[in-house]
Amino acid sequence: MTSTAISPAPAVRPLRVTAPPTRRRPAEPPAGPRRPGPVRRVRVGAPAVAAAPLPGRLAEPGPSAPAPEPGDPTALCCSVVRAAVEVLRDERPATHVARWVAPAVLDHLVERARLVRAARSARPSQRRGTPVTVRRVRMLRLGAGTAEASVVLDDDGRVRAAAVRLEAHRGQWRVVVLELG
Repeated sequence: MTSTAISPAPAVRPLRVTAPPTRRRPAEPPAGPRRPGPVRRVRVGAPAVAAAPLPGRLAEPGPSAPAPEPGDPTALCCSVVRAAVEVLRDERPATHVARWVAPAVLDHLVERARLVRAARSARPSQRRGTPVTVRRVRMLRLGAGTAEASVVLDDDGRVRAAAVRLEAHRGQWRVVVLELG
């Protein structure tokens, strides 16, 4: 007779659960983002009329929740100030910063860039060598949606200072005051 040895069964690893099971019925769809109610059309210049909800539609939602507070404004502040100096150096169009600044700041920046360009045309042109670099930033949060900063820049061997005030606008930071030295 031959003897056959029985090999031991392989070790069974315990199951690892990474998330607790959810309690959902099989036919229930997953929860997704909610869309706002139906859109009303409003005529510009026409008197406001209270519209009743259409049959078969839900009533319009009440006032929406406030936008979430934006994160740290330091990086945006440095980028906007660098871009503003590049606008003054005529290396970048002013429209590049329009998204992050208030309209009054953009108008002031465009006007100052025009004046610098006119003054530069009277002198012989000098080729700019090094890019604008940020030396130091001091950020001060004044409240949940307001911050002020002072920025020191190196502009091709010339040291500049900038004062910036940022405010939260629709969930993101926006420059409302920009003073360049």
